[in-house]
Amino acid sequence: MNRLVSLRGRLLGKKISDSPEKFAPDPARDIFLVTYPRSGTTWISCVAAELMFRISPDSLTEIDSIVPDVHALPAKSAVPPASRYLVKSHLPFNLALPSASYRRVIYLARDPRDVLLSYYRYSQFLSHYEGGLKEFAMDWIAGRIWPCSWQEHIHSWLAPRPAAADIELSVFRYEDFIADPKGQIQALAQALGAETGETRIEEIVSDTSARSMRVRESRGKNGIGPEFQFIGAAKAGSWKERLTGEDYDAISMVEEFTRGAMQRAGYMAALQP
Repeated sequence: MNRLVSLRGRLLGKKISDSPEKFAPDPARDIFLVTYPRSGTTWISCVAAELMFRISPDSLTEIDSIVPDVHALPAKSAVPPASRYLVKSHLPFNLALPSASYRRVIYLARDPRDVLLSYYRYSQFLSHYEGGLKEFAMDWIAGRIWPCSWQEHIHSWLAPRPAAADIELSVFRYEDFIADPKGQIQALAQALGAETGETRIEEIVSDTSARSMRVRESRGKNGIGPEFQFIGAAKAGSWKERLTGEDYDAISMVEEFTRGAMQRAGYMAALQP
């Protein structure tokens, strides 16, 4: 079994002949949305597209043209003209391109126990991961799953850094968007420098609901077949429903090895060490 499951490999694996000119991120101009995979990136990208461009993306594929992905950059011609973009990335700080010149970063965190379950489901289907959840948890914690371990990703972006690394960092959590979508969308609008009113925020809450996101998925999702549901449960705390047998062992292991990073991101361990 190949343990080096690579989401990046899937994203970059397509060969394109006579490719058009690609969109080029500009760290001095753009804001970067940094997330660990399966942390609500597509959802928050859709919210951001509504805030920045007043566009309601028709599909998940269209979201990637409005909020470009550094791992699979769209054609420049597909990106709407703007003075500034939100560009998404899954890279830890030490691998960000180029990290030294990043100016503004929005970091979105998600409970690692839920990330584990979502990423495992993704890896089983799209990367053909053959092991069970406990084995996946061991590989994931050890950093054998792209792009790195969850705890390394959290520490790389949220730990204190030298003053020379002058980054304006805004930190959000997936769970807070679930609990208070209106308040968090307002906070995201401020981080993006997007002016919006309460009525518009209420419209965005409705337009980016889990149901609306699944409708978009049905209209296109970057080459992923219809047999895989990309938009998951869209809720917080799914891990609490998996506390038996090897699933318990996997989640307990995650808590043990990510405890410091969990605390840094505002999450509390719930199981006995």
